Amino acid sequence: MRLRQAIASFLDHARQSESIVKVSLESCARALELLTTYFSHDINLAEITTATIRDFLNRWYVERAGSRSSEMTTAESALPAALTSESEEACRAPEPQALCDSLREFFVWAQGDAELDKADEYIGLLEDARKRLPRALELTALLSQTLAERGGAFAFPEFLTSFEEGGHSQYDLDTPGEVAAIEGYFRITQVKGAMVEAEEIISDERVWPIIFPPRVASRLMSDYIINLELVRKDEVWQVSACGFAYPPGTDL
Repeated sequence: MRLRQAIASFLDHARQSESIVKVSLESCARALELLTTYFSHDINLAEITTATIRDFLNRWYVERAGSRSSEMTTAESALPAALTSESEEACRAPEPQALCDSLREFFVWAQGDAELDKADEYIGLLEDARKRLPRALELTALLSQTLAERGGAFAFPEFLTSFEEGGHSQYDLDTPGEVAAIEGYFRITQVKGAMVEAEEIISDERVWPIIFPPRVASRLMSDYIINLELVRKDEVWQVSACGFAYPPGTDL
């Protein structure tokens, strides 16, 4: 069965029954609209994989919902420029709990009525995402807001071009061979007060200590991944710009 056919049948079923108790029909419709935006209306349900559902939840949704959250905290300038044009779509993204509950209802229905074999695997991913997505969105908004308030995200504008493209770069600002700034996706490995250790996921290099604003550091948890630009000052690293925070296990 095609995704659009399954969604139409599910919504028709939902309108005629009282089976959806956790979320509204409107929330279901919005969540399923996001699903068809990520995949396509014509994809066969059998072609959807656990890996693509995980990517939809942990990366794709985070970047759209996170874009909305950062705009609401007046930190839009701290985000990659390519994403600001998607703000209208982001505003339509449901909250993470509503998204996960809505998709769970759909996959439970599809398991019986659309013969979806991997529904149990998807439901497991949704239960995990329901717990972890809110923290990722909170970290994105809180760090972006903090940087915008202090003007930190614009302290080193010459680095932002490659940062916005999502690449991984190193810059020599001082003596030759001495790395004074690094940018990439960092997995949190240790938090001690405001000092944080993180592993850059491409090079596996561990960076310590990174100084985070206390209100952000208090919300950090191991294995969350944050797109950061770090600048060395004396013996510590400071955050000069940020992208999105992602739940543990996100493939970037």
